[in-house]
Amino acid sequence: MDNKSANRVNMIRTTATFCGNNTGATSGITAFAGVLSLVQNNLVLINGLDQIILGTTTGVTLDTNQLRRAMTVFAFHCASATYAYAASANNNTLKAIVNFTEDRLNRLKKDEVDDACEAIFNAINANQAAVTPFGAGPGDATSLQTAIGLYRTGMQNPRQAIITKSNAVEQLETTIRNTINDLLKDQMNRMVNTLKVSNNNFWSLYFKAREVIDLGSTTAKFRGTVFDNNSNELAGVLVTLRIAGQPAVAYQFTTLADGAFNIPGIAVNDYDITFEKAGFQTISDLNVHFAAGQEITRDYTMTP
Repeated sequence: MDNKSANRVNMIRTTATFCGNNTGATSGITAFAGVLSLVQNNLVLINGLDQIILGTTTGVTLDTNQLRRAMTVFAFHCASATYAYAASANNNTLKAIVNFTEDRLNRLKKDEVDDACEAIFNAINANQAAVTPFGAGPGDATSLQTAIGLYRTGMQNPRQAIITKSNAVEQLETTIRNTINDLLKDQMNRMVNTLKVSNNNFWSLYFKAREVIDLGSTTAKFRGTVFDNNSNELAGVLVTLRIAGQPAVAYQFTTLADGAFNIPGIAVNDYDITFEKAGFQTISDLNVHFAAGQEITRDYTMTP
């Protein structure tokens, strides 16, 4: 993604991390956790779209388990709002189409869940104006559609054309814009404003996190390739950066089909880096310092 998009995504990630680490401050606002979950799952979509942009148009290895979780979160959110509208309109046919619980979606087979989610998307898309007052807007439906596309791309589902770079760029911009405008500005900002008097410290730090900082050359990059011990390139390795000594995830990337990873826009700091993949021993690279404008290139070998 370009520098402008990276700056905005960094703000979204910083805000989500801050709120996730301070859930006690918003525990009295019952709607806040649900909106935060949508923001966090939009970050999953952003990561998947960015992998397609950085990689080739085919052969991109996406984390389908993570994308499935995001897809079902958006599907349940859209289904719940659509069901509420259908109940108010005495539309039993529509109620039956979207009558899904999270548990029911989670129990569906991997090649069935996307069809169920698509049915939910079609239902909300056909009734969007009426459903919006019940809690799911156009941005939520768009996120569901994007999640379905990414999940099917990751599953190599023949019913879904592979998302190309140009499609990914467009969808990335839409997801970033919807996250900022619909979820942060219109919802989370307003809810946090109710805490200005009762918890001014949280309110102040939240809006500090919400500032879009032009990182430019003040950030660093991390790239390289992961191999197995036979020098084969390893796809699907989860690369995670955490600020040294802290549990919260700062940046994540899943290696592409050629084992490559490329993480731009890393804020200056010391990071603990882990490399994880099922069937392989986890690698830890601790206290790695990222300086302004620095590009760190390292290759790693994982042992079964």
